[in-house]
Amino acid sequence: MIFFPLFLGFSPTSSVHYPVRNIEKSILAGELRYYLTSRFRLRNRWIFRGNGAKRRAMTVTYFSKSSSIGPSSRYRVYQFLPHLHNAGIECHVDPLFGPTYFSILRMRSSMLQTVLKIPYVAARFLKRLGTLLTLGQRNLIVIEGQLFPYAPPLIEALLRWLRYRLVFEMDDAIYLTRGHERKMPALFRMATGVIVGNDRLAAYATQYSSHVTVVPTVVDTERFAPGPLRSIAGCDRGDEPITIVWIGLAYNLKYLDVLAPALRRLQERYRVKLRVVCSQPPMLNGLNIEFRAWEWRREVEDLQDATIGVMPLEDTEWARGKCALKLLQYLAVGLPAVASPVGVNREILMNGENGFLASTEEEWYLRLESLCRDPQLRARMGQAGRRTVETRFSLAVWGPRLADVYRVFAEDVPNHQMPRSVGLSVPGHGHSTGVQ
Repeated sequence: MIFFPLFLGFSPTSSVHYPVRNIEKSILAGELRYYLTSRFRLRNRWIFRGNGAKRRAMTVTYFSKSSSIGPSSRYRVYQFLPHLHNAGIECHVDPLFGPTYFSILRMRSSMLQTVLKIPYVAARFLKRLGTLLTLGQRNLIVIEGQLFPYAPPLIEALLRWLRYRLVFEMDDAIYLTRGHERKMPALFRMATGVIVGNDRLAAYATQYSSHVTVVPTVVDTERFAPGPLRSIAGCDRGDEPITIVWIGLAYNLKYLDVLAPALRRLQERYRVKLRVVCSQPPMLNGLNIEFRAWEWRREVEDLQDATIGVMPLEDTEWARGKCALKLLQYLAVGLPAVASPVGVNREILMNGENGFLASTEEEWYLRLESLCRDPQLRARMGQAGRRTVETRFSLAVWGPRLADVYRVFAEDVPNHQMPRSVGLSVPGHGHSTGVQ
């Protein structure tokens, strides 16, 4: 049913201002739009805020990349659902991939991965298509990345043609990957608005959309909280080993190569081990590795009883687009952190105050060595890092703000295409634009 306009010969991306000779086609298209978008009319529902003021309730459908098992979707939408509900926003999340997909990715045989992935992805695409066929009327549609990865943006264009308000969300530099160099600009041009995770991504998105807002990746500081205080006296005597922790996805294990030489030197002087919290262990020779398979119920504990958190990165365009989730997790639980000065890391850490930045092997060694030998420094930086997250990168701060962003895109931003082509020299940080 939703493909009927294509069969009539209408282009989803064509202008709504038709020539006079096409007036009959224009009227028919208008009637069809009305029929398709009015089958499930929203009732005029209102919510009352604490101050007695009332606001119209709104409905959002969020098409996420994965279920809550995926870190991107978990931190970009799922953790916000209670805050959206409290703001009178009914948000239904429709994930593309579930736990089965991640189980397939963990298989060692690439051939078996391919054999299982193809039918699974096809089935999930069909399920999402079924959701779109029964979408009905919504105040806003938010799409994490894209509806159908690597497919042409035809469905997104059709939704736009049907007058849906589309907001695209991006928390990494997907536009650098094969097949997305042209697709992402096309999606942003048709969008009512774009939400990005940092200023680097905003600088890219503003080339194609006039309504871009930065919503950083944030953490729940009630869940990610400091654990029991350590014995500073015990650390001074060298009675406790130093646990340097790294948490992340398996395809980011390569960044540990940046850190490995400094760790080998540290092991010559201190009782140091590297804890890796991931779906698979790293391949690093000559290092004392403690591998812990990632589990949602245990991830906070795996950080709380560590000593120092690390976030090494290579200085690449892809890495500059990252949103520094692991760094925020370390700081939230009160760990002192050392990170590469790449992308948003430079905005989060004030070198020497709430953490250290390190570029070279020598800098990595010196920064980590100073934290290994000075427990008071670790405690001071850990407390400063915790304050940074509480005031700037916490769910408590950004939950209400995201609700306001959704309302602006649903109610205030004109529902028509407003691209802006600008030549931006993409900065590392400090750029902000769009809805505030």
